[in-house]
Amino acid sequence: MKKHVFIVGSKGIPANYGGYETFVEYLTKDQRDQNIQYHVACKVTDKSQPSSFFYNGADCFNVYVPNIGPAQAIYYDIAALNQSIKYVQDNNIKNPIFYILACRIGPFMKIGSVKNCS
Repeated sequence: MKKHVFIVGSKGIPANYGGYETFVEYLTKDQRDQNIQYHVACKVTDKSQPSSFFYNGADCFNVYVPNIGPAQAIYYDIAALNQSIKYVQDNNIKNPIFYILACRIGPFMKIGSVKNCS
């Protein structure tokens, strides 16, 4: 059974920014376990970008973020997590793994908030 790992909190791949993005780039590039399907959230500010693409075998999905100043990072993380949860529900994925990089949305999480996904 394929394991689905959703990665939220980096700006996405290919790595063009910093440490989190480089981590995700090498995690997907050097993947050895073919029973893992990575789903990577990618931040975009242009609505004309395609909604999804594959890179290093990872299913990458774009999350549009409006220009709202410093709050962009929090907005992006919450929107990316919500898109991930919707994908899990729409595709009936059992036991997904959500790998959240950084801790910007910690204060917005509640215990058991993603329990209904599995």
